[in-house]
Amino acid sequence: MVTLLKEIIRKDDGRISTIFFNRPEKRNALNADALFQLGDIVNQIERENKIRVLVLRGAEDKNFSAGVDLSCGKNNFKRMIEGLEYCLNSLINFSQPMISMIYGPAIGAGLDISVISDFRIAANGASFGAPLVKLGRTYYYTAIRRLTRLIGLAGAKEILLTGRLIDARRALEIGLVNQLVHEDDLESAVGFLANELAEDTAPLAVKVTKLTIKKLFEETPLDPSLEDELKRFADEINQSEDAREGINAKIEKRKPVFSGR
Repeated sequence: MVTLLKEIIRKDDGRISTIFFNRPEKRNALNADALFQLGDIVNQIERENKIRVLVLRGAEDKNFSAGVDLSCGKNNFKRMIEGLEYCLNSLINFSQPMISMIYGPAIGAGLDISVISDFRIAANGASFGAPLVKLGRTYYYTAIRRLTRLIGLAGAKEILLTGRLIDARRALEIGLVNQLVHEDDLESAVGFLANELAEDTAPLAVKVTKLTIKKLFEETPLDPSLEDELKRFADEINQSEDAREGINAKIEKRKPVFSGR
């Protein structure tokens, strides 16, 4: 089965479904349409209840995803954020194993998609980052918590506070990727793991084990007052003058001038 949409491609091979981010001209940066399409496809696979492994990758062997596509313009930014929330929730709630197959950059939303995945296998030319501070913005607290729980406090601060990209070897050192291979071996490494999960494990046992891990380690509730405070922090920063300046500068392809307001 092959489902071809403009922005997203789904290809099934037995019990394994591969989703391709199909925007190579944008380094697979995802616009609102792509984000909604991706969420729809993941939800459809979940409803079908036939696929045992989901592989996420770019449509070519140069990029995973450069995040959200800021070239969509200021007027479409709200819909893009809505699409991102819809897409990420679909991935978070997917009940079977997910593997991110990472060539090139996994940045911003691309990084978060990989963090949500159960496994990350990267080519040695991959890079990772979340440069929101360079746009005057902050990751939402749920994304910060996901990243920190995966790689620890020091690694999360290194990525989030500097906005720098880290290379694949550093990502392996801090536990951001499970396996690092040569570009020529990436497809076979991902295929080996996907086939092992699809053919050698019991799907109900895997599903319940994944759900148990999620409940124990990923869904620890926050104190309601703390959650409200963190939401307010993010909303205030992401609606600040610096946030508007950061996005405008990115769209206009110039260096931002931040005022601290």
